[in-house]
Amino acid sequence: MTAALEIIGNEHRSMWQLTVVLDELRKQLGQPEQKPDAELFGLILDYIEQYIERVHQPKEEEFLYRAVLDRTSEGNEMIAQFQREHAASPEIVARLRAQLKSMVQHYPEGAAEFQAALEEYIALLRSHIMKEENELFPLARKILTDVDWDEINTAITDSEDPLFGDTARAEFRSLMSRIVNQAPEPVGFGLVTPEPVAEAHPVLLSVENLSSHYGRIEALRGVTIEVRQGQLVALVGANGAGKTTLLRAISGVQKISGGMVSFAGQDITHSRPDQRVRLGICQVPEGRQVFGPLSVEDNLRLGAYTRSDKREIEEDMEQMYAMFPILKQKFKQAAGTLSGGQQQMLAMARALMGRPKLLLLDEPSMGLAPLLIQEIFNAIISLREHGKTVFLVEQNAQAALSIADRAYVIETGETVLSGTGAELLVNEQVKSAYLGI
Repeated sequence: MTAALEIIGNEHRSMWQLTVVLDELRKQLGQPEQKPDAELFGLILDYIEQYIERVHQPKEEEFLYRAVLDRTSEGNEMIAQFQREHAASPEIVARLRAQLKSMVQHYPEGAAEFQAALEEYIALLRSHIMKEENELFPLARKILTDVDWDEINTAITDSEDPLFGDTARAEFRSLMSRIVNQAPEPVGFGLVTPEPVAEAHPVLLSVENLSSHYGRIEALRGVTIEVRQGQLVALVGANGAGKTTLLRAISGVQKISGGMVSFAGQDITHSRPDQRVRLGICQVPEGRQVFGPLSVEDNLRLGAYTRSDKREIEEDMEQMYAMFPILKQKFKQAAGTLSGGQQQMLAMARALMGRPKLLLLDEPSMGLAPLLIQEIFNAIISLREHGKTVFLVEQNAQAALSIADRAYVIETGETVLSGTGAELLVNEQVKSAYLGI
């Protein structure tokens, strides 16, 4: 996939996510005892409005649509329909805002009309996204030249562009983070499998024939895995299968009774945990385990305890706030007062402050609402896209396998299956045991 289509595709997923939230809010309308959340509705409409102004006409129409129209007449009718929908969207959003304001003032009067208008707009957004993804993008890939893609990619990936450069995308993410943290719990949407990282990348972590005991109980038996540089590798399995024990053995807090662990070509089987951290292995533990009485800011600084580069630490703090904007809003607040999802974001950011070469994630979705799970997994995907190597331990097999380059299944202390994430998603044994299919 070209850089431009990848960026637009990511924005499509965010927009689809918003339609799921909108639809849930729509269903809740008309209940006199539950007044509509006008602020959340407003934030969602703000996001859609910003997308229309910054992406639809100035990016998609000016570059992608124009290039397709210049090369073929095959997409003329489809693109004309897209352009009509783009042109109509600002008026529709303005009308929805007016209806929302009136409904809130006279609730529940006007709720049915607003529900109908929302349902129609949600259907329009979803139809538009699906048609672009399933019809326009394949056509563009087929008929556009390398020169065309160079122009389109340059326009859409320009980091200094005031409409859709780095600053604008940070604003989009900040707005999405606010929406996620205010959205009702029973919402979420599916994950999209990324392009796999090539097997040619060098092996960063190698675990060979590893065993580990709790007293006389053998928790791990002959476990062998490898994680290549830049890969997102998932380990899935039921409770008690040995997932957390393996992570603890890799990070050095669980004693190894047999086998070998090597990192970047160095044998670390008997290295202390602090030595492994200094080599570049950082773990986000199960259950978050933030320092509750300390502020968000102090938790992040503790993540950089091995570093002395003060200026770069400050720069990394700002990067963490850009990745998880809710942490910026609460940076002076005690970590123990954050929600579960916010604590998970803080635990991940704290680990990243150590600038790890390998990030170990232990059950990041545990106990979180679906939309917050999606936010966490979006962050994991983003880390992978920026070249971070991630070893993800996760009971939510569907979510983990959907984003993994490579994956392993562990049962009663042994790795019993391995393959790409996509391969294991369709494996009958995995589907039956872990996906409920």
